[in-house]
Formats: sequence, C-alpha cells, structure tokens
Amino acid sequence: MNVNLRTLIHTPPPPHVFGVDAERLVYGRLSSRRDSLERVEKVTLAPGWCQLGPVGILTVDRVVLGVALSAMVGQLQRPPGKASLVVPDSWVRTLVVDVESLPRQRAEAEEVVRWRLKRVLPCRPDEVRLDYLPVGGNGRLLVSLALDRPLATVEDSFQAAGVSLGRIEPTALALTPLLPATSTPVLLTVVRQRSLTMLLLRDGRVTLMRHKAVPAEPDRELAFAIHELSRTVDHARQQEGISGPIEVWLATDEVFADGVQRWAADADLLVVRRLAVDRARFPVGWSGDDAPLWPLLGSAWVGEA
Repeated sequence: MNVNLRTLIHTPPPPHVFGVDAERLVYGRLSSRRDSLERVEKVTLAPGWCQLGPVGILTVDRVVLGVALSAMVGQLQRPPGKASLVVPDSWVRTLVVDVESLPRQRAEAEEVVRWRLKRVLPCRPDEVRLDYLPVGGNGRLLVSLALDRPLATVEDSFQAAGVSLGRIEPTALALTPLLPATSTPVLLTVVRQRSLTMLLLRDGRVTLMRHKAVPAEPDRELAFAIHELSRTVDHARQQEGISGPIEVWLATDEVFADGVQRWAADADLLVVRRLAVDRARFPVGWSGDDAPLWPLLGSAWVGEA
C-alpha cells in the first residue's frame, strides 16, 4: 500500500474511515450514498504518542495506539474489517522531482523515482513509501512520501484490532473532494495543530503541495502563514503560469481566516473563501468542533460540494 495521491485512486474506498492526529483517534461510517457520516466516535490519545522527523512521521507508540484502538472497537461492538485512514499532513513530505521519462511498468518507474530521491532525502530511498503524479508535460512529478516503518507500525496496530487499512491519506488531500468544482485555480490552505499545508489545484488536479510547521509563538503564527501563502501565490504566477484569478479556500480557524482575508484584499486577483460543511451531514449526537470530521467525510465523498 502506498501513500496515495487522490487523483490516482480509481476504486471506491470502504465506508469506514479512521482519523488520527496528535490528540485523538476518530472513527466515521459513511452513509450508503457517501454524502454524510452516519456514525462517529472518538478516543483521546496520550500526548506524545507520535513523533515527527525530517521525512514526516518518525515514530509511533504502538502501545498507546493499540489501547485507543481497542477502546474504539469496543464502542463499535465489532471491527469494521476494511477501512481508510486519514493522517496529519505533517506525517507526509511532498517533493517535485524532474525525470526525463518513466518506464511503463509501475515497479520500474518507482525505482527511477527512488533513484532521483537519493540526493534530497536524509534517509535511504528504500526506507520510504511513495506515490507520484505527473504535473505538466516536462517530466515533472509531484512525489508524496513517508517513512515505511512507522506506517507499518500503524497498519499492524489496526490489523491487531481487526481492521485492514486499504489507504492512508493526508488531511489536505482528503479535503479536496469537498471543494466545489471550478475551472479557476484553487489554493486550498489548511491550518491545524501548528501545521500549514497549501495545495494548488488546477481543474481539480493537484499540481503543488507545500507543508510548513507553524511557529509556536502566537504573535508569529499569522505573519508566518501569510508569508508562506504569498510565496506560494508567487510560485503559481511565475512557475505555474497562472495569470488570472486564484480562489484561496481556507480550512482554518477564525483568526487565520480573518487575517488572510485582510491580506488578500490588497492582492490582485485573489478571492478568499472559507471551506464549510453542512452540519446536517454529521450525526446529531456529535458535539464539539466539526472540522476533525471533514477529512473523514471527504475521504470517501461522492456527493456534491
């Protein structure tokens, strides 16, 4: 199993989906129409249960995750069998790699990509899982990767609880199906748990993904996010050849959203919109912030945004 870029996925995912972050494990079961969550459950995870490194997720506490999964499955009465998993964007690294040509066979093509990664990774290329997506006709690939060992620990923990994971997907990619269809380039911006992710989409296809850790100092958070947004917009204009309007869709808290809207008011051809999901798509009994449920819904979404 690879860390899949959504545009390469052709088979419908199962209706069961889990999500993890630094604080909790969440479960959702989608309706038969895949346009709402019929049931959600959550379990708190012990602080520090996972640790990040230069290639995303570095270590996972198997015991902590196993205890949480046992508690979750106990709430569900029986394991869901097959499921997807949404993970924090900070678990994954995305790079743009230039290749002259790729072999037709997937295994051979992946070896070419790994060879290209030798110079840029702080680990051996065979220690990562990856997937890739052509972006443009000049041999550029958008490569998404993460260390294999911690992902295997996560898979083993789920398997021990009776759940087979068919796909592991970063949060920002899981949110993309919730965006309205548009021919205008879109810059999806996700800020969550000191993590900033920016996805550039053209005609619904991801052409750029950037991730940054947000400074811990509250007085620097917004300025840092706007600086990175400005850099990404400049890249879209200069390197991606986008001269017209760009829709900036925000999955952030109110402070960030208000600040980004003030910044965009002084910029040319930027339209800021806030991503929102109708609360009717979640069970009545769910209390608290809806945002952690959005990627669970998006991971198997087939409705109309």
